Amino acid sequence: MDTLKVGVVGLGYTVGVAKRHIAAYKATEGVKITALYDIIDGRAADYAQKSSLDPSVVCSSLEQLFERVDALSITVPNYMHGDIVKKAVDHNKHFICEKPMALTHKEAQDIYNYVKNHKNKVVSLIGFNYRDIPAMRYAKSIIDSGKIGKVYTCVQQLGGSRIADPQGVMREWRMDLKQSGTGALADFGCHILDLSDFLLSGTNGKIKQVQGFKNTFIKERNRIGGGGRDPVTNEDCTVFNAITESGTLLSFHTSRIGMTNESLQIIAEGGMLVFNSGTEGKLGIQLKDKNGRYTGPMAFEDVPAEFQEGKNGKGLVLELLKCIREGAKPERDLEQGVYIQYLLDKINESMEKGTTLTI
Repeated sequence: MDTLKVGVVGLGYTVGVAKRHIAAYKATEGVKITALYDIIDGRAADYAQKSSLDPSVVCSSLEQLFERVDALSITVPNYMHGDIVKKAVDHNKHFICEKPMALTHKEAQDIYNYVKNHKNKVVSLIGFNYRDIPAMRYAKSIIDSGKIGKVYTCVQQLGGSRIADPQGVMREWRMDLKQSGTGALADFGCHILDLSDFLLSGTNGKIKQVQGFKNTFIKERNRIGGGGRDPVTNEDCTVFNAITESGTLLSFHTSRIGMTNESLQIIAEGGMLVFNSGTEGKLGIQLKDKNGRYTGPMAFEDVPAEFQEGKNGKGLVLELLKCIREGAKPERDLEQGVYIQYLLDKINESMEKGTTLTI
């Protein structure tokens, strides 16, 4: 396969996830966008124009998209993931499915079983793209090398301010438990859980206990199209904690109604690693003798070029290409999607029950 023909299904405007997929495809050699489809008339054409794509890529149906592609990105609302995934596999198409994989662990397991047992064997990825941030790849290499030894704590926060306006932002599908699943937990928690697993599980073990809290601060919003207000049925913010098999303590904060930056802080017996979105392209590193004290300040180092290849969403596309062409096993496959969904369900259960749960 000289050129991989790709498409995107679901072109919602509010967050622009599809836009990031399109940009990554356009930036990757050996890939050509041949199809865009959305159930709302005119949206695919608008996206094609704004993305400087030929109008011929616009499809009038999902079936037409399947006829034109080898692979696709699934960027529809969470509750629709399973249906589109199954149709993609039925049509023997490789895919990248946005996160979270499903609304519940049971639903994610059903999707996984369908794909695994299907006669068509396709490459399937879940969009855990935060692990492609160059600083995260660099941090993993340092942790895996043993340079900082056992990790004591990992603190992460991830979120945004897009829906902080309680009047101007309408009640969309992300604020509906039946369409989104959990709110800030699903939207941001899946990324930080995948990141902690990516960075630490190989050296410090899997998560074994979780507990957390959540709250919905903006409890109702204006109805799209007018005519009143509707309740928000999932949470705006969460705080939750976990402990790994080796005893590493994890602390997380997610918010969709305001957060200053995205950050990660790892404290270990041999030093500290720090990342925040205000120092993109750099990693804070402060090393120490494992049996001694810290000396000198933390230095924010430029991330070496070897960890830069997958930035700006290209990592997912490059992984898709490699797995199709070389038959390699995906790094962030559906099995990982199911595992992260299991953790999300357990954390939410802990929040609902007000107790610590064992994984």
